[in-house]
Amino acid sequence: MIGGTTRRTVLALAVMLAVLSTGSCAFATGDSDGDGLLDSWELQFFGDLGQETDGDFDGDGFTNLEEFEAGTDPTDSMSKPIPPLNGNLH
Repeated sequence: MIGGTTRRTVLALAVMLAVLSTGSCAFATGDSDGDGLLDSWELQFFGDLGQETDGDFDGDGFTNLEEFEAGTDPTDSMSKPIPPLNGNLH
């Protein structure tokens, strides 16, 4: 029988080998679909990984990526990124 610490070590090694064998670090960074949005963020707000970075789920004029980077709620049109002083955002 494998102890808890040994089991975690074996699991960690298996994950590292899987990442190395795929040649991708997307899994290791938490973005398994490689769209630039963390899986945990997509799951928190949308319940799945089907959203695109250039989508605007709440129709507020800001993309999902802009909302992700600003830390705003992409499902609430009242929650918007604050435009920088140079006016590059909408």
